[in-house]
Amino acid sequence: MRLGAFVALVFLVQLQPTSLFAQSLDDLNKAQSAVDDVWAKTPLTFSRAFFVSDPPVGYGIYNARRDGPFKAGEKLIVYAEPVGYGWKDKGDGTFDFGFDVDLALKSPEGAVLSEQKGFAHLPLNSHARNHEFMLTLTLDLNGAPPGKYVLEYTVHDIASDKSAVISLPFTQS
Repeated sequence: MRLGAFVALVFLVQLQPTSLFAQSLDDLNKAQSAVDDVWAKTPLTFSRAFFVSDPPVGYGIYNARRDGPFKAGEKLIVYAEPVGYGWKDKGDGTFDFGFDVDLALKSPEGAVLSEQKGFAHLPLNSHARNHEFMLTLTLDLNGAPPGKYVLEYTVHDIASDKSAVISLPFTQS
């Protein structure tokens, strides 16, 4: 490319940078609609699910717990980011979404030691189809003997027939 043509091109880019490279709000809305379509076809799953050291402040705002045994009386706090859940259009500009959660405490071999159907009911209503959403599930195992366990939460989407399992092994000292 000749130097003069290159300088002219750079000059044009500097004069109208927004018109050459900018996306419109309409483009962003179309992309979001495409994400919603893919999201609806995605099975309920979790992009993240692990123990945290204290209750998270918000989506992505957490302190992951270091590996190691839980002390007697220490709460087990799980942070999870669900993906692929649904929204029920209420017809008034809002959407219902959320989860029902069942709990099972298992041995490492899979034997159910304790379970509670309906451990948590977590409904929400929003003016948006929220994608950034977190679950915080807290369990107090007072009186559990020391040993190895598997904490299992079965999460049911209240806006669809989707469900998924969070399964986290841990040791109680």
